[in-house]
Amino acid sequence: MKKYIYLFIGLALSSCVDTVILPDNKTVDDDFWQKKSEVEAVVAAAYAQLRDQAAIRNMIVWGDFRSDELSVASSLPTSAAYRTALQQIFSLNIETENAFTSWYPFYSAINYCNLVLEKAEDVIAVDPDYMRGDYEANKAQMLALRAFCYFYLTKVFHDVPVTPGAYLNSSTNLNVSQSTPDSVLTMCIDDLKEASKNAVAGNTYGDWRDKGYLNQDGINAVLADIYLWRGSVNRDAADYEACVDYCNKIIAAKKEAYELSPSHRRFGGDDEKLDYYLSDYSDMYSDLFGQNGQNSDESIFELQFRISNAANTGLDQMYYRYNNASGNGYGYLKASKVFGSVDATGRGVWMNGADQRLFEYVYDATGTAEQYDVRKFVALSSTGTGNTAEGSPSGTRTNTMNRNWIFYRLTDVMLMKAEALVQLYELGGRAEGDTRNEEAFEICKFVNDRALSDANKTTYALKYSTYRDRMEELVLAERARELCFEGKRWFDLMRYNYRHTTSKADLKKSLTEGYVTNSDEFFELALRKYAVPTAMRVKIRDERYLYMPINQDEVELNTSLVQNPVYKSSSKY
Repeated sequence: MKKYIYLFIGLALSSCVDTVILPDNKTVDDDFWQKKSEVEAVVAAAYAQLRDQAAIRNMIVWGDFRSDELSVASSLPTSAAYRTALQQIFSLNIETENAFTSWYPFYSAINYCNLVLEKAEDVIAVDPDYMRGDYEANKAQMLALRAFCYFYLTKVFHDVPVTPGAYLNSSTNLNVSQSTPDSVLTMCIDDLKEASKNAVAGNTYGDWRDKGYLNQDGINAVLADIYLWRGSVNRDAADYEACVDYCNKIIAAKKEAYELSPSHRRFGGDDEKLDYYLSDYSDMYSDLFGQNGQNSDESIFELQFRISNAANTGLDQMYYRYNNASGNGYGYLKASKVFGSVDATGRGVWMNGADQRLFEYVYDATGTAEQYDVRKFVALSSTGTGNTAEGSPSGTRTNTMNRNWIFYRLTDVMLMKAEALVQLYELGGRAEGDTRNEEAFEICKFVNDRALSDANKTTYALKYSTYRDRMEELVLAERARELCFEGKRWFDLMRYNYRHTTSKADLKKSLTEGYVTNSDEFFELALRKYAVPTAMRVKIRDERYLYMPINQDEVELNTSLVQNPVYKSSSKY
């Protein structure tokens, strides 16, 4: 981490404070912390670290490319900057120097959070406009964002260092040892619960901040996600119950907001009350991902690019133009072959050709190719409601790629709840009278129905009798259909794997102390994008391979770090 801190404190913040040019390290001096606006600038800068193109690229690679969703574009020239690094990951031969092993944007965000938590309270005494309530709201933001970052890191790297406080200059001793996931997740839960006490409601500001900052709904979403993760590894009913509780809080808050909002008229008016309010299938793409959409009613937490028309360069590179050049009609990554076919059994991605998402999310849908261009985020607008396959992305995104990156939205939360309900039903022994499995099905059906026209619902609507004995499979498949290319799939598969390993994993142990062998169920899904899936099993045979190596530079700078033992450096020392 050391080599990045000076750069990000000295330079990155000055580029985020509108017209103020701050000298190197100015933000760590006491003279800086004099005004409310200065505190708010550092809060904004904390979020801005995750908008870094390296962060977006990494999140797509960590969450989507490592899964069955994406492959390296076959048309990618050998001169493309990240081609070798991506091919390493695809072939499951990752080296510690790989560009996508860097965690610096997340630790940079954490450092900004720590700066606010250490210095903002003192501003109350010097700026009468900065009141105790302002500080408590800022503190809640930074506790929540820091917890979100640590949770993300532990899902990717397993054992991660927890920094003792803000790094104020480049000479700070950075030799911090790693903590196990159990202790990191406990810390995250405690911080999020503390943040929740002073977090603002989901519709407080009436502008981009309602989705761009971690409000009460966002905090509850992170808590639900953590409990679902921990519950899946530990196979613990209490964690699944907590996940359901936090999902219910979000769902109730969204329902109340919709029913009080003029937008409720879109759903049939004040006389019609629904369990969930989602955009109609004909509006879904435009509202969530299109040129004039994002920050929709369904959304909970998004990284903001569109509001300032800032280029989301990392997203552009991965899904549309690998070198951000207008004449370049393909990104580093393309959707794998599993996204082009329809599988009526429900075990594939698409169950039928009437699913609107099939056409909205990939180009040239229902083909027989080995790869498909990603359409989600890239296309300016919906394909329309005729379920018509659209061709190449060339020309559909010719100006700034300014799509927000979505961390949480309502259907994600609904399906997290469904996943937890299924596990509670299973852990309860499928007891007679236990309706949680059926409740999970109704959630999946609601999400799936949104992607069907009224005419198609009669023919293609899900039936409980078909899925009652394989509900875990249905939830996982529905998440793949709904949330593909949003950085979710690999982590979904990891949770699925942990629930099916022969022995239970232990989050209290580091990867050097013990690990479990991955499950056949996991291999069947995670490796299906490969020509010969069985040949890849040995390269990802146990839990240690699910996590990324720590970048070699970090290991050399922080001598307390212990490398994931299954990875090696290609450098000679």
